[in-house]
Amino acid sequence: MNPDNKELTNDPPLFFINQLRRNSSFRMPESHSHDCYELYYLLSGTQKFFIQHTVHAMCPHDFALISPGLLHRTTYSQVSAHERIVIMFDPCYISTLTDAFPDLIKDNFLGTPCLHISELCHEEIMQTINHLFQEFEQKDEFSTMLTSQSLCRLLVQLTRFKQEEHTPAPLTPQDEAIGKAAFFISQSYWQSITLEDAAREANLNPTYFSRKFKAVTGFGFKEYLTQIRIQKASYELLHTNDTITEIATRCGFENSNYFGDLFYKVNGASPRAYRKARKLK
Repeated sequence: MNPDNKELTNDPPLFFINQLRRNSSFRMPESHSHDCYELYYLLSGTQKFFIQHTVHAMCPHDFALISPGLLHRTTYSQVSAHERIVIMFDPCYISTLTDAFPDLIKDNFLGTPCLHISELCHEEIMQTINHLFQEFEQKDEFSTMLTSQSLCRLLVQLTRFKQEEHTPAPLTPQDEAIGKAAFFISQSYWQSITLEDAAREANLNPTYFSRKFKAVTGFGFKEYLTQIRIQKASYELLHTNDTITEIATRCGFENSNYFGDLFYKVNGASPRAYRKARKLK
């Protein structure tokens, strides 16, 4: 089966699967995040993947699993076209797997930039992926259960088949420098960080750093810092009982009203409403 450019959704719970081939001129406009997992499989071409605060080079037969809430953006080679499969799914689809093997995702995916599989294993992986397309085309009373089983099977296959000895594609010195700066920002978000501070961490001229940071991450420096701060604040709203003012201050915001405005812009809800709605789930 060739599920070329088919998009299938079932909400709730969220499931989305898509296969696309794009030419070399395609650009993802900005970084983004989701409340679900995203499994990305590069079939052909080359690209760079910015995930949270690191830059990874990807080549054909590389997988990347992005956890809920992580900022990410792909940057593709301008030399050739690329083809990829994206699978987005609610964590509930793999709950039986994560209940049985609580550390499987953390040990095999989150600490590894990319998983690479061989050509031989690719054929078996594609059989499972094609089952995912088939089940959502059928949409009968068994589809949700069988889709869940196929997702669990896919993650187990990737864990079995990944090539530990595979050497990832190299990054340019500039990409490594941007990754270093992004990591610095993600670890120092609570401080008064300036563009010059981040550029110094990357050992780059501030003007050049600003352009390069935007090109790689999809964010301007200030926008990325704000996103990281809001991300941290969102977590604390759900996992502490501290006041909104205390959380805002701890996450680097000097004014709680300004924090509230930015939080609403990013999350579509005030900090108070966000905390109440999420804690009720």
